Amino acid sequence: MAELGGSKIIMKCPQCSAEQQAAADARKAEEVARERMGQVVRLFHRAGIPPRFSDRSFDGYVATQQGQKIALSVCRAYSEKWADKRKVGASLVLTGAPGTGKTHLACAIASTVMEDHLSSALFITVSSMLRSIKETYRKGSERSEQEAIDAFGKPDLLILDEVGVQVGSDHEKLLMFEVLNERYQSMLPTILISNLSVDELEEFLGHRVMDRYRECGSVLAFDWQSHRGQR
Repeated sequence: MAELGGSKIIMKCPQCSAEQQAAADARKAEEVARERMGQVVRLFHRAGIPPRFSDRSFDGYVATQQGQKIALSVCRAYSEKWADKRKVGASLVLTGAPGTGKTHLACAIASTVMEDHLSSALFITVSSMLRSIKETYRKGSERSEQEAIDAFGKPDLLILDEVGVQVGSDHEKLLMFEVLNERYQSMLPTILISNLSVDELEEFLGHRVMDRYRECGSVLAFDWQSHRGQR
């Protein structure tokens, strides 16, 4: 503190000011990090990823064969370039026998999309999706069929599991196609997981639908033996 013409002037210590600013910046950074973590937690809570696959990562995927390495590379690149993939509605189709790592890689993509990009993701089986839509048919339902279908157009990324084995009627198949078509038209990324072969899945979905997925993404055939029981 100094006096000038009888008036007292308080002079701040430059070092003290710098320390106060640094402390304020640190508090702000902690607040931003805390808010971001809260967003990530909320995204994971709503994502519907099965507990068995909630911790799946790319680093944890065992890739010893060439096909596995290609699948890992494609899926990792998809998540790393998510901003571009999201913009153009790029999708993926993962087909092959159970236990070959399809769900592992799909959930690793979802985790990266949520954690690194704060984008929303939803993992759901086709049977669960159809059940949620058909629940609107009961008397007193607060949602219409269209509102239930529209709900699947909200997540930035939709992962649809068990495609091709559970649709039992033409109406159910039509509902599934409506969801897929709305996401395609809206340029929203979708990952399809199926235990069918590529040819079987194309027969089920139809040539036109598969062409759409080839046009806007990749179709990966997981044609190696199951990982289960080998770890």
